[in-house]
Amino acid sequence: MASFAGADTPVEWSAPELIEGDILVEQSHKRRSIALPANVQLWVDGIVPFAIDPALSEASVAAIETAVEHWNRASGVTLLPLQQWGGGAATPADSILFQPGPGCASWVGRRGGVQEIWVASNCAAGSVMHEIGHALGLEHEHTRPDRDQFITIHWDNIDPEKRHNFNIADAGSRVLGEYDYSSIMHYGPNNFTLNGKPTITPLVGSADTIGQRRSPSPGDLAAIANLYASDLSVVTHVYTDGQSSEATIQVSNDHAQGAHTIELSVTFGEGRLLGHSDNGWQCSSADSGRVSCLLERLPASSSSILVLDLDRRLAVEELTAVVSSKTPDDNPGNNADKSGNPAPALAAASAVEDPLAPVFSTSLNGGAATWLLFVLALLLFYRQSGCRVDGQASDRIE
Repeated sequence: MASFAGADTPVEWSAPELIEGDILVEQSHKRRSIALPANVQLWVDGIVPFAIDPALSEASVAAIETAVEHWNRASGVTLLPLQQWGGGAATPADSILFQPGPGCASWVGRRGGVQEIWVASNCAAGSVMHEIGHALGLEHEHTRPDRDQFITIHWDNIDPEKRHNFNIADAGSRVLGEYDYSSIMHYGPNNFTLNGKPTITPLVGSADTIGQRRSPSPGDLAAIANLYASDLSVVTHVYTDGQSSEATIQVSNDHAQGAHTIELSVTFGEGRLLGHSDNGWQCSSADSGRVSCLLERLPASSSSILVLDLDRRLAVEELTAVVSSKTPDDNPGNNADKSGNPAPALAAASAVEDPLAPVFSTSLNGGAATWLLFVLALLLFYRQSGCRVDGQASDRIE
C-alpha cells in the first residue's frame, strides 16, 4: 500500500497502475468511462490546491506553469499553489502534487489527500494540460458510449495488450456535450499502434483533427463549466435613518457546487461608502455612487449577508446589486436585484442530488428561512431605534 498524506489524516490507497495510457487507478479497477465514478468527487468550490515537487527539472516546471496558467485563464476553475493559500487558513486536506514519473499520468477527479500527477521529462505543456483535465474530472473522449457514430477503431492495428484502452464506456455513463474531435482529451490517430497504421480514424474530417495537445477545446471548457457550475443570486434591502442609509445584500449559492472569486457591484446614484460588515467581504469605492466587493468563496447551498453603510438617504428604488463569479453560473437571470422589488423567499438548496458534487454544507430549510426573517426584523428594529449595525451579518446561514 502507498500512503498519500493529507493535512491531517493519511489516505491509504493501493499502489496505482495505468490504464488508457495515462490514467492512474487502483489495481482493482481495470476500466474507465467518460463519467466520473461514484466514489470520485469534484474540487471544493472549484479551487484546486497544488504543489510542484522540487525534484522536477526546470523544463518540467515551466511546462506545468504554462498548463496551469492556461486552465486558470480559460476555465471557471482555479489551480492555486499551496504557498498562496489564504493567510491563516489550514492547509487543505486535498491537493495535487506534480511529481516525476515514468510517463504523463493522473487520477480522474479529486481522490482525497495528496494525489499525484506524473510529469516525465518528455511531458510538454499540452500533455500536462491533458492530465489536469483528468484531475478536474474529464475522461478520454474516445471512450464515450456514442463514439462509434464519430470514429472507427481499427482493432487489428492496436497492440493486443493495449486494446482494453479502447473499450467503450458502460451504457448510462454521463456524457458532457457533443462529441468533440478537437478535445484535448481525445486520443490521437496512432495511439498504441502495433504496425504504424492508424488505430483511430474520424468518420468526419481528417486524422489530424484528433489528438491535439495545444489547449483545452471549447467543448472541454463547456464540460468543466457543466461539472463546476454554481447558481448565484442576490436580494437587496435598503433602510434609511436621517441622512444616511444601510443596505443589506444577501448573496446566495443555490447549487450543490461551491463558487469562488465572487464579485458584487453595487450602484446607488451618488454617495459614499462609510463602512461595511466584516464577514469575509472586501469592499472599495473608487467612484461616487458605486461600491465593488469581493468574496473569496461561497460554499454550496449557502448564503452570505453583506451590510453597507452609506452617507446619504436613499430612495428605496435607487440601489442595484449585480453578482458574478469566476465559477460558471447555471442561471445568470437571478444575478441582479434592484431594491424595492418584491423580495423572493429565501432560495432553498437544490433538491436534486448531484452524484458528482460532494456535499460540503448544510442545506437550507424552513427553519433557515425563519431565521433570516428574524435577522431582517432585528436589523429593522436597530435602524428604527437609531442603532447602527456593523458586522452582525452571518457569513453562512445554516
